[in-house]
Amino acid sequence: MAAKTQTTATAATKSHIWQRSAGLALVALAGLLYALTLDNGLQPGELLGGDLITHQYAQVEARPSNAPGYPLYTLGGWLWFHGLRSLAGLFSPAPPNPLPLLSSYSTLWALLALWLLYEVTCRVTRSARRPAGNWLLAALLTAFYAVTYFFWYYATTTEQYTSAIAQTLAIVYVYLLWAGRGPGAEGQEAGSENLAVRDSQSAIHNPPSAGREARGDRRQDWLLLLLAFLCGLSLAHMLTVAFIVPPLVAVVLWTQPRLLRRPAMILGAVAAALLPLLSYLYVYVRGAANPAWWGEGPWRDANAWFWAFVSTAQGRDELSWGFQPTCAFFANDFPALIWGELSLPLLLLGLAGVALLPRRLPWVIYPTLAIYLVFDWMYRCGNWYQVILPAYPLILLGAAALLDRVEGRLAGSRHPWLRWSAALFLAAAIAWRGAASWPRADSRDRAEDTALARPALLLDQPLPAGAALFAAVDDALGLDYLITIWGLRPDLRLVSSESAAAVLADGRPVLATFDAAAVLLAELPADLAPARQTFSPDWLALSLAPLPPAAPAHAVALPVAEGVTLAGYTVAPAPDAAPVAQAPRGADVTLHWELAGGWPAGLGVSLRPTRGGALLTDDTGAVIQRDGSAPGQGLAPAAGLAVDALRVPLPAGADGLKLIVYRAVDGGFENLQEIDLTLPANFPGAAP
Repeated sequence: MAAKTQTTATAATKSHIWQRSAGLALVALAGLLYALTLDNGLQPGELLGGDLITHQYAQVEARPSNAPGYPLYTLGGWLWFHGLRSLAGLFSPAPPNPLPLLSSYSTLWALLALWLLYEVTCRVTRSARRPAGNWLLAALLTAFYAVTYFFWYYATTTEQYTSAIAQTLAIVYVYLLWAGRGPGAEGQEAGSENLAVRDSQSAIHNPPSAGREARGDRRQDWLLLLLAFLCGLSLAHMLTVAFIVPPLVAVVLWTQPRLLRRPAMILGAVAAALLPLLSYLYVYVRGAANPAWWGEGPWRDANAWFWAFVSTAQGRDELSWGFQPTCAFFANDFPALIWGELSLPLLLLGLAGVALLPRRLPWVIYPTLAIYLVFDWMYRCGNWYQVILPAYPLILLGAAALLDRVEGRLAGSRHPWLRWSAALFLAAAIAWRGAASWPRADSRDRAEDTALARPALLLDQPLPAGAALFAAVDDALGLDYLITIWGLRPDLRLVSSESAAAVLADGRPVLATFDAAAVLLAELPADLAPARQTFSPDWLALSLAPLPPAAPAHAVALPVAEGVTLAGYTVAPAPDAAPVAQAPRGADVTLHWELAGGWPAGLGVSLRPTRGGALLTDDTGAVIQRDGSAPGQGLAPAAGLAVDALRVPLPAGADGLKLIVYRAVDGGFENLQEIDLTLPANFPGAAP
């Protein structure tokens, strides 16, 4: 008898080792998959607003996120981001791309969610035959969930949804731990009749002591307090997580009605649930210290802003009636997306199998899914993804229970393919879902991630320390992101036209992109008449004091037209947008003109790369060139010294540039001067 008991214990130990090893391998493989597809760029529209960009600024600056603030999630993200960036700084002094660091915070929560789903699935499939649970079935179902599109996408981008899924599964996991220690728990275990007999026999030979029972009761009380705290986290996170709380509370009281006769325990649970609300002190303190974060509104003081923020119309809207008859409920929204992602067989298996779950879980999950359905029906064109994401794993738990029951019935079959039919079915489902999700969920190196390319080129220039920058909206958003989030040139700052006027009046210069310079000049007060000087092909410098340009590298003093003399020029490599992007190779040519009067009408210049004096052409056979007209796009001085700057593409092997000064004549153009410009020694990519 002792030998048989020892053999059983050894088999159970091995089963638990396999179960733990499979879980670790599953999480490691999912982590590798998400690392290979981690978001590392931004599309132009993403900088305009939305949760993705809002969470990034919140986690970098420890500022409140979109209402109601997500305080605990944001503080965790702040610690995660700055910890990783400090670690990266040990290996490279250059600021790392912040996007993978920020996105990996979502990955962290996603991996926790997968581990919890795996552990819960193992727990609900425990039996005498499998004391550690059906770990293979749990691993396959969890792997399937890992490659569903929505979960995969949100696991690799800066959104908060994977944390909400992890929180929901943590609630289920702790509930199972709590229910497993309550009265009659053994009889509630699925397929656990033999376990119950074995435990009762063990109890005869090893009767529990009063001390052990007291410790068990205390542990169950602590689990209940932890469960209350996890439920209360939704008050400081995603409120829709709380949809699972009403059925959960009902089942807890149904399981242990004596709790109603323990007012101290009830008060403790309520206090644990409300404890996360203290995190809103962080929202208030950070917001009060930074009024610039408040946005637009009639805020009298920090108190008025705070209460308006935590009860914003957006937050109320997400939990109120938002019925829109024009939205196709079953065609475009939940629950249609569920059977599109889970497949109809798994959805039906899951919904039916929930009834087989132990520990009264069906009475938790079925009502929760019903609440999700009602919420989405009321708000069918809104935030359905808040409930569709945690619905997936809850349904898959039901599929696990039913497939495990089928496997148990087929265990004695003489046909191996029948015994392995569930595993083969899930393996095929993983391959199907993974192949379908990959193209859309892969957020790494997307061709459309171009939002930061031009701002990076604007920033990759010798801009003066502490300069104030003014740019059009798209450029300004990108520049602010690179300065604030990426950490490139943190000494620079973006200004509005009103702020630019204050900077100029204070005697400091402002750099405006040529795209936005005319707007800024028009919006400046009439009593401000700043001097204007070309800084680069992209930037115009404004200042109330004169702006003497740097001396040209090559003095020429060549008359090119009546009243126009080329005083000199400088050739330098064009910025390459490092470290954000790789801009095409080019040359920035600064031309210094002496003007007797204004720039003559119809006079133009053209820059063309050469090799051995011959003009170079592109793939279509057209001559490569960059044309310009009046210096500084017409914003330079009308007389005296004027500086212009042009950027010309420069193919590999080019060894020179030809500057052509021309004027328009009837029927075409007339070249006035053709001037060969010298590339500096060791110019990048020049012909030897």
